[in-house]
Amino acid sequence: MRSGPGMPGDGGWALRCSLAAVGLLSALSAAGTLFLLGQWRELSAALRELEAARPQGGDTDGILRSLLGPTAPGAAAPGAARHKRSHRRARARGHVRAENDELLMMMTYSMVPVRVMVDLCNSTKGICLTGPPGLDGLPGYNGSDGIPGIPGPKGEPGVNGRRGKIGPKGDPGEKGEKGDPGELGLPGKDGMPGGKGSRGAKGDKGDANNDVISEGAKGEPGAPGPPGPQGPPGPPGKRKAKSQVQENMHSSKCTGETCVIPNDDTLVGKVDEKTNGYHPKKAECIIKSIGSPTEMGKIQQTFGTWMREPANRSDERIWLTMHFSGNFIKEYENANALLNDSYRIINLTGIFYGCGHVIYNNCLYYQKGGTSIIVKFELDTASFRTLTIENALHDGRHYLFSNAKTYFNVAVDEKGLWIIYASSIDENINVAHIDEETFSVVQHINTTYPKSKAGNAFIACGVLYVTDTKDMRVTFAFDLLREKQIDASFELRSAHSVLAMLSYSLRDRDLYTWENGYLMQYSVHFDS
Repeated sequence: MRSGPGMPGDGGWALRCSLAAVGLLSALSAAGTLFLLGQWRELSAALRELEAARPQGGDTDGILRSLLGPTAPGAAAPGAARHKRSHRRARARGHVRAENDELLMMMTYSMVPVRVMVDLCNSTKGICLTGPPGLDGLPGYNGSDGIPGIPGPKGEPGVNGRRGKIGPKGDPGEKGEKGDPGELGLPGKDGMPGGKGSRGAKGDKGDANNDVISEGAKGEPGAPGPPGPQGPPGPPGKRKAKSQVQENMHSSKCTGETCVIPNDDTLVGKVDEKTNGYHPKKAECIIKSIGSPTEMGKIQQTFGTWMREPANRSDERIWLTMHFSGNFIKEYENANALLNDSYRIINLTGIFYGCGHVIYNNCLYYQKGGTSIIVKFELDTASFRTLTIENALHDGRHYLFSNAKTYFNVAVDEKGLWIIYASSIDENINVAHIDEETFSVVQHINTTYPKSKAGNAFIACGVLYVTDTKDMRVTFAFDLLREKQIDASFELRSAHSVLAMLSYSLRDRDLYTWENGYLMQYSVHFDS
C-alpha cells in the first residue's frame, strides 16, 4: 500500500536518497585521495632516483632530463626544450613559466633546476606544490562608487536626546472665549474688624414684633381659698321644682369659659382641651445650645451622608452615601462594621444628588439627579415611589445649600417628614410637609428667608433652624406649625471644615454632620 503525501513513507524515501548521495560523494572523495597518493609516490620515487644518480659536479640538468625522459619525450637538447616550451606556452596559458636557470630547493634539500621542475610539472600535468606567498603588491587605484543599493528597513527609534534650550518667546495667541464660572470656593477666614463707621440716618418705624414667645406648661389647680364674708340677703326668689335643681347640678357642660371648675379631680365642669388646632409649644422643644461632638468615623470623601433608622432604636445599621452624586449606598451592620469598613452595596434606582438624604421606616428618601423628583426607595424590596416638588430649583448652580452641593434636604422629626427646598419663584427657603403613607405634599410653607444667606439647615420639633454661610452658628429659626419666625440663635461648631451634611436624628435627638470626611455626632440641649 502506497503512502499518501505527507505520510511517513515519503520521509523514509527522502532519507534513503540523502544517504545514497552522501555515499557517492564519499566514494568520489576516496578515489581522488587515492589518485593524489599515487602521484605523490611516483614523484617521490623520481626524486629519490635523481638524488641517487646526481654526480658531485656534473651536468645535473642533463642527468635530470635523462631520468625524466619517459615523462618528457623529445627533450634531447636544451635548445629543443626551449623551442618546445615556447610552442607549449602558445598553446596553453596555464603552464608555469621559467625565465632563468635558477635552482629550486626541494623538500629533500636537493638542488633542482627550476626549468627542469617546471617542465616536469607541465609534462605530467601533476599537482605541484606552491611556494611561500610573495610580498604584497602595491595598492590599486580607488574604484568609482557603485550604484546605491535599495534602502533598508526603518530602524528602531533611538533614545530621546537631551532637551534643547528654550526658544524665544512666541507671539501671543488670540484671546479665548470666556469660560464657565467655577465652583464656589471655601469661605475665607474672617478679616480684621473694620473701623467704627459714622452714625447712620434714623430709620423708619418698624412693625410690631410678632415673635412667638414660648409658653410654659399648664400648672396644677390651686388649693381652694377661704370662704368669703357673708353677703347681704338677697330678694326672695321663686320656688323651683326639685327635679329642675338636680338637672342643673349634674349638668356636665358649661356655657362658655366662665363655668365654675370644681376643686377636686373630677371631670365635671372641665373644658375639653383636645382640639384640632395648634397645641402651645412646650419649652423643651426649643434648642438652647449644641454640645461637644463625638467622632463616629473617617471617610476619604469631602461630601457624603451618614444615616441611621430613627423609627427603630434596636436597628443598629448605618447607611452611607459617598460624594454628592452616585447610584448606590453602603449598608453597615453596626458601628464596629463601620470602623472595620465591612459593608454591603445597595444599588439605587437612578442617580441621587446632594447630601440631604434620610432613612425613615426602612426607606431611603433622596433627590433623583437633575430633576425635582424625590424618590422613596424601599431598602429590602428595592421598590420605589416618586414625588415631584413643584416650583423648586433642582439643577445648575442654583443650590439650596451651595456648601453641600444640595438642592433638596429631607428631614424627619417629632412632627413627621419634611422636605426643605428653594423656590424657583423668589429663591426663598420653602418647606413641604409630607404625608408618609400617601407620599404626597400636605402643605407648602414659605419662610421668606433667602437661600443666599443660608449655609445649611435642619428641623427639630417642627422648627426649622438655618445656619450662616460659614456653618458656624444658627442665625435663623422658623416655627413651621405657626408659620412664624422665633427667637433662637446659638453656636453650632468651631471648625472651619466643609459641612456637607447637617441632620437632626429623631432616634437620639442629636445632630449628625459630615465635616470634610469626618462623621460627627453633636448632643442637643433643649430649654428646660
